Amino acid sequence: MSDSTNIGMSPAAYLGQLIGNTGFIHAILLAAKLGLADLLKNGPVSIADLAEATGTHAGSLYRMLRALASRGIFSEDADGRFSLTALADPLRSDAPDSIHNWALFVGSEAELQTWAHLSYSIRTGKPAFEHIFGKGWFNYLDEQPEMAHIFNNLMTNGSSSDAAAIIEAHDFSAYRKIVDIGGGHGALLAHILEQNPQFSGVLFDAPSVIAGAAGAIDTYVNQGRAEKVAGDFFEAVPNGGDAYVLKYIAHDWDDERAIMILKNCRQAMAENGRVLLVEVVIPAGNAPSSGKFLDLEMLLYFYSRERTEAEYRDLLQRAGLELIRITPTASQFSIIEAVAA
Repeated sequence: MSDSTNIGMSPAAYLGQLIGNTGFIHAILLAAKLGLADLLKNGPVSIADLAEATGTHAGSLYRMLRALASRGIFSEDADGRFSLTALADPLRSDAPDSIHNWALFVGSEAELQTWAHLSYSIRTGKPAFEHIFGKGWFNYLDEQPEMAHIFNNLMTNGSSSDAAAIIEAHDFSAYRKIVDIGGGHGALLAHILEQNPQFSGVLFDAPSVIAGAAGAIDTYVNQGRAEKVAGDFFEAVPNGGDAYVLKYIAHDWDDERAIMILKNCRQAMAENGRVLLVEVVIPAGNAPSSGKFLDLEMLLYFYSRERTEAEYRDLLQRAGLELIRITPTASQFSIIEAVAA
């Protein structure tokens, strides 16, 4: 009850407000999908022009924008034109703190349908996504290029925004060669290479992901400081790294498959090498944590979970590794550092 009473509301009023936000959230997600913030970035636009640009019904679009403007997301002027506000600006695809890709993902049919079947996962302990779509998430992405594009951009943007916190929290200067396992399009590795000109890096991911990896990482590929390698981390990973970085990888898999990946890193790493898991660590007890809801996402999509410190220690030990420290960062992630046991 403390959460509600601390903000001057009764428990019933507080819960009622949360439940009543469903329509508000759906309107925000649709605004992102329609690209309204991008259309407004140069100044006020009439509802007729917005409707024409988005292929929507002008009167209905107006009603949605009016509702959002009542919560400070967009603003209507005396002439009925709409403008960006500080709260709407992050919905722009090119905003410095953009949440555009996150909103596209949350508003996708795959995500909406999967959460609508939470009860299936709670009853059975199995992924609702697989139940609905008849295949696993990554197989689904292979067949849905538009969704794969959204997801890869989301992962890339997340790595970019988290990179500064990760680099600040961990001293990468002692390494000569870093291998980024499941590194997507290389955003995190590129940031690390930028800050540490003395070493080289390897971006390792599935062939379909590596085929689309471009941008900042190519700068270092062209300099001879980085290479892009395609493969299957359940079979093997590139040899000779001083540090194997796995950002948001272990949480995608059940214990047995996560251990397979970690064992491959243990076998491939150089003498005195490190494994660096960048993950959300679940705190004990009733402590608030975004990871506890991310854990539900893992339940819905995979046979996997977010883990506690004790669970990561056990996972690493079973892979022949010893957890030596966990370092929090300024982001939601912690760096779980392990060496050969």
